[in-house]
Amino acid sequence: MGFESEKLFMMNFDLGATGYTEGQGQQFFRAAVERAQATPGVESATVASNFPVGGGLARTVFPEGQDETTGYHGTLTELDDVTPTYFETLRIPLLRGRVFDENDRQNTTKVAVVNEAMAKQFWPDEDAVGKRFHFIGEPDLRMVVGVVKTVVIDQIGEAPQPVVYLPVTQDYSPAATIQVRTTGTPEVVIGSVRAQIQELMPTMAITNVQTIREIENQGLWAPRAGAGLLAVFGALALILAAVGVYGVLSYSVSLQTKEIGIRMSLGAQPRQMMWLVIGQGMTLALVGLGLGLIAAFAAARVLSSLLFGVSAHDPLTFALVPLSLLAVSVLACYIPARRAIGVDPIIALRYE
Repeated sequence: MGFESEKLFMMNFDLGATGYTEGQGQQFFRAAVERAQATPGVESATVASNFPVGGGLARTVFPEGQDETTGYHGTLTELDDVTPTYFETLRIPLLRGRVFDENDRQNTTKVAVVNEAMAKQFWPDEDAVGKRFHFIGEPDLRMVVGVVKTVVIDQIGEAPQPVVYLPVTQDYSPAATIQVRTTGTPEVVIGSVRAQIQELMPTMAITNVQTIREIENQGLWAPRAGAGLLAVFGALALILAAVGVYGVLSYSVSLQTKEIGIRMSLGAQPRQMMWLVIGQGMTLALVGLGLGLIAAFAAARVLSSLLFGVSAHDPLTFALVPLSLLAVSVLACYIPARRAIGVDPIIALRYE
């Protein structure tokens, strides 16, 4: 995710629908953060224009010295207007430079914090701190004062997306979210924080009240459903393989029933015959498992792009599956062999 999603919740509101001016909106943001932080059970709070893992507005960015007239096409980059406590609340690591503070105001130098993906895209092999850029149709340059770690923007598993963070005091957005980090379970604190925010504007609608864990679960529903189906198919494949191994080895051992009877009539002991049969069957099983493991290691590279949080050569998987098939192989040899050992040697000799 790139940020700490535990003990974090959010709620959405739109000051534009209430008729607030920019000045009133800025004051509301400050009051909302202060009230949320003063609520028992809250560690920190922030206001941002975007939902976590929800995307947002994107604008075309031009580095300093480039614009529409130079033939440079620019890069569509997502924006997020945030208050100074944003990176602390979401615990997004600062890699270089600084984050926003109270000195970044409307009448000061326009600044921005970019994520690592944007820094690498626009200024590869250079320090992005101190670089400047502007948005399409906007002549004013903004100075990069910090670089933070890249976080998930639209959906989990996406390629790193360039993002520029702007101080809300310099780029006002009336539609915003308040994001709150708690010291304990978020659900316990949501009602209190909502009541505090609602007191500032009783007629304002507060929507999309949910924890970041809920948002994360929604984003992972499709991958988890696919993983569940693949797990079911994988289990069925393992069962079919086990049934096939058992059937082949069991049939192979049953063909040796007469041979076992003859050997026992000539003085072979049951334990000797048991080990002989199991040894022959396990030799076949081990050869098959060896060839299967070689093929699996080679094919696993194809699956690496579909896996999340687990290696394509997961040791647990490559240990449990062969052990399961080995256990089936032992049973496939043991049960028919035990049955064959119980055959009366005289009957086997008379048949021959």
